[in-house]
Amino acid sequence: MEFPTTGNRCSWKECKQLDFLSTPCDHCKLEFCKEHFHVISHSCSQFVDNVATNMEKLTSYCCSDISCSLTSVIEMPCIVCKKHFCLAHRYHGCLELSEEEKLQEKKKWDKPKQDFADAKAAVDQTIKEKLKKSKNSAMAIKVQLMKLKGSSIGSQGIPTADRRYFLVYYPTSTKNAGSSKGAFVSISWSMGKTIDSIADLLGIPNSNNVSTSKKLRIFHHETGLVISEKMDTLLLDLFNSKDLIDGQSIILEYCNDHKLEPSIYKSKTF
Repeated sequence: MEFPTTGNRCSWKECKQLDFLSTPCDHCKLEFCKEHFHVISHSCSQFVDNVATNMEKLTSYCCSDISCSLTSVIEMPCIVCKKHFCLAHRYHGCLELSEEEKLQEKKKWDKPKQDFADAKAAVDQTIKEKLKKSKNSAMAIKVQLMKLKGSSIGSQGIPTADRRYFLVYYPTSTKNAGSSKGAFVSISWSMGKTIDSIADLLGIPNSNNVSTSKKLRIFHHETGLVISEKMDTLLLDLFNSKDLIDGQSIILEYCNDHKLEPSIYKSKTF
């Protein structure tokens, strides 16, 4: 027994088969059997038109250069003019600087270079002056050492090889303030013994053994910095570290600070 009103006939013109479970096409909306429901099986014209339309939309970005016909599915707008350009014409003039802008950019980059050159020149000059001063100072100390060896006082029991010479400036509170005297000590002595010996040789009152009194200490004549705050420091160590140089000028002063003003102690001329 047939049911002519049940189901749908396949819309494919060469099929027309009655199908109780027909399937509609998503594009043309017609009913098809299981063999012709696919867009390719029934050559769906609506599907071809939709694809063509979508492809046309995807390739709608045309290069704005009048000599170019390239299109792209991705828009690449210029950040200045906002127009789309292909990769070949992305440098189309918008981003180029004017001569005035180029000059300003050059000045902007030239300034750090000039600042660096000026700073380097200043540092080089400072180093040159310090080296020159260091060489002059080293030569002056050598000359001073030669003179000190002929005029300094010290313990005759110190072997000649162990002797180290200084031009000692008196404390400002003594009667000999402003003057200096050559003295030699032993490189094997400690800082405490060195101070005691020089104070005794120059007749300078020394109360370092009294806890409440200002300490008699040795300072660099050039910088005013204390040579050592520890009384048990050996001169040998100070010479090895270049904190002391044979023949240099030193200041003997009552001071508990680590620095004093060296300009008040006049330089000695032999």
